[in-house]
Amino acid sequence: MFQLSRKTIRSIKITIHVIFIAVIIFDFLRRAILSIPGDWLFFLTSGATENFVCAIIAYLSYYYVVKLNGYWRKIGSAILFIIVLILLASLKDYRIHNWTGFEQTFEYFTSFLGQSLLAYLFIFIVNRFEFFGRYKELEKELDEAKEQLLRNQLHPHFLFNAFNSLYSLSLKNDPETSAYILKLSGMMRYLTDETHLHKVPLAREIDFIEKYIAIEKIRFGEDARIKLNVEDVDNEQKWIEPFLLITLVENAFKHGFYTNIKDAFVRININITNNGLLCMVENSLVHKQHFQESKREGKGLENLKKRLALLYPKSSGLRISQTQNTYIAQLKIVLTK
Repeated sequence: MFQLSRKTIRSIKITIHVIFIAVIIFDFLRRAILSIPGDWLFFLTSGATENFVCAIIAYLSYYYVVKLNGYWRKIGSAILFIIVLILLASLKDYRIHNWTGFEQTFEYFTSFLGQSLLAYLFIFIVNRFEFFGRYKELEKELDEAKEQLLRNQLHPHFLFNAFNSLYSLSLKNDPETSAYILKLSGMMRYLTDETHLHKVPLAREIDFIEKYIAIEKIRFGEDARIKLNVEDVDNEQKWIEPFLLITLVENAFKHGFYTNIKDAFVRININITNNGLLCMVENSLVHKQHFQESKREGKGLENLKKRLALLYPKSSGLRISQTQNTYIAQLKIVLTK
């Protein structure tokens, strides 16, 4: 959505105020030149003077009276403005009818009061332009802060699992420990380097997943049924918010291999098309007793849904399905190049 900068909004606001004041003053001076000194009464009760007085009252009310400390000062200012409008209404009644009556004076007074309120409303709306600009900026900053918080919540959970794997290998004096540390170091670099970025090349996100799977294969063995397939039918560069896909992958291992290594499998298929990305992650299900069952959608998937709602509100979809032996998560995102 197209948004104006705060500086542009302020310039527009000032321009509108200048034009409005210039028109009021020009009409007021023009009427003064045409009427003075021949007909002072006509000048004081002309439409130009009425507009000028109502505009002054509106500007003073908005920029001065509302900022006064103490109710009595505000009430005193309001009474002064009412007296000015009553005098102006009385003069107009006298000029038109050669006498001053309550009914006509009150009618003119309410008309002037309405003009003052309309002028005040005009000033209020014009000044809200800048407020709306600030609101949009604050809303954007809030969304970015929320997205950053949700993104950071993934890191402790992932690192906890990764270091547990490293600990297991070290206890066995496994020769693959050094390779594990090297790959984990590369993942840590991605975590630290890309955290502040809004979007990263999709290739880097996939490389991150490949390193993750390589680490898990070191832990569970090369014969483990872990499969990653990437179908890239679009050679042009695409960009994605970092750490979206890893949530589904990590969740599959958490409920697959981490609970039942013997019969576990994880299959990951990433299909990149002209329109975007489709990531399907399948993992085996472990049949548990009713007292062992827990809700599958933990913090990881919950955070993923919130991030998608913030980052791709109208261009993403996450579908979860389940068969007797398989749990399937499908994520579809429309990506930009």
